[in-house]
Amino acid sequence: MSTRTGLAGDRSVTGPEAARATRRPARRDLTPWLLLTPNVLWLALFLAGSLITLAVISLRGYEPGGRGMLDTWELTHYVNFLTDPFYYAVLWRSLGMAGQVTAWCLVLGFPLALTLSRLRGVARALFYLAILMPLLTSAVVRTFGWMILLANNGFINRTLIDLGLIDEPLALMYRMSGIVIALVEVLLPFMVLALDAALLNIHPQIYEAARNLGARAPRIFVQITLPLSLPGILSGSILVFTLAISAFVTPALIGGPRVEVMATLIYQESMSLLNWPFGAAIAFVMLFTLLILFALTFRLGSRVQPMEAG
Repeated sequence: MSTRTGLAGDRSVTGPEAARATRRPARRDLTPWLLLTPNVLWLALFLAGSLITLAVISLRGYEPGGRGMLDTWELTHYVNFLTDPFYYAVLWRSLGMAGQVTAWCLVLGFPLALTLSRLRGVARALFYLAILMPLLTSAVVRTFGWMILLANNGFINRTLIDLGLIDEPLALMYRMSGIVIALVEVLLPFMVLALDAALLNIHPQIYEAARNLGARAPRIFVQITLPLSLPGILSGSILVFTLAISAFVTPALIGGPRVEVMATLIYQESMSLLNWPFGAAIAFVMLFTLLILFALTFRLGSRVQPMEAG
């Protein structure tokens, strides 16, 4: 008489079958790891490898006008950055620029994303294409276009003067305001795409239940749409903030030498002055600053989201 051993669920097998099942080693599926291997190798080679090389360069000594990068190891470049008020000003200016661009992209992008998430069919495809269309043009070309628009005799100032709204041209070129305007146009699609993905995850029945309970549109937006779209707000803000603070072409062309930010400072130290160790140290200071800000952002988001969802 054979014994029966209960296995998964309500199924049962005979004694010999159960013995063979227990003796047979579980075979691990290596397919996911094989699929991840090329990506891991790529990141290890071109991301981690580059960062390690940059970190090594930032710790090397430098002799201006002489032998250049030395074989010595020192923290002089980090000390010079952290003790000089000029570099502090550049860092705060860059953070302020990225913060303004992120805020404007969020304010302008949320209505676009909300409209896009409610469209279906051909209308959604056309609207989606219109949002993605600027990404098909190089940022350099768009920045040159903004230089024409923002110039003292450009389209914006000439139009405002002809309409009698201003008497003198607005100072937009070689100003932080011009950089922010151009970067908002360049980075707005990234915010819209992140918000659209979050808004699509909100089930329509939640809105119907709120309307059935008598909630009006402003209350629905504040208590439902805004809290449930928080993941998209965080991801879009992080993406736009990172791209804005690391942007080089737009600040270099529109801001010029008057408005120096971290990206242009790194380029100047590395390519113009050939001080690679100091340029690498500046890059790592910016990287550490971003990591600290992102850690605080994730911590804040993890605290706010459960409160709003509840």
